[in-house]
Amino acid sequence: MKKLPDWQIEFDAFLEKHRNTPFEWGKWDCCKFSNALIKTMTGEDLIPKTLKWKDEESAIKAIKSYGGDLEGSIEKVCDKEKVSEINKAFMTCGDLVVYLQGESYLVGICNGFGILTPTDDGVGVVNCDLAHRVWRFD
Repeated sequence: MKKLPDWQIEFDAFLEKHRNTPFEWGKWDCCKFSNALIKTMTGEDLIPKTLKWKDEESAIKAIKSYGGDLEGSIEKVCDKEKVSEINKAFMTCGDLVVYLQGESYLVGICNGFGILTPTDDGVGVVNCDLAHRVWRFD
């Protein structure tokens, strides 16, 4: 998957448009948010069309059936789509990030300063120090 030539402009426009969109399982959770931003940057979905969920329970079931856990699922789809894993020390804007919050792994997109993720109040930012693994789109 390759980034579109104007990906940075579209990245900023996406964030402006969705900055107040609240978290909602199956519509605007960490996976759906990250996928929507990836599609904005590349024109392609990263989440396979066969994976669907509507609540936390069905999300866990879908992730488990695809890759065992969130990290395994992200790794599997990134390998399939030839998205390169990079050293988290070199994370920058537009990178896909699996991060640890509390005892849970979640996914978000780096904006160059933090990791963007949906919250109940809209798009939130968590510290880059929480990054566990990072993938970069060319």
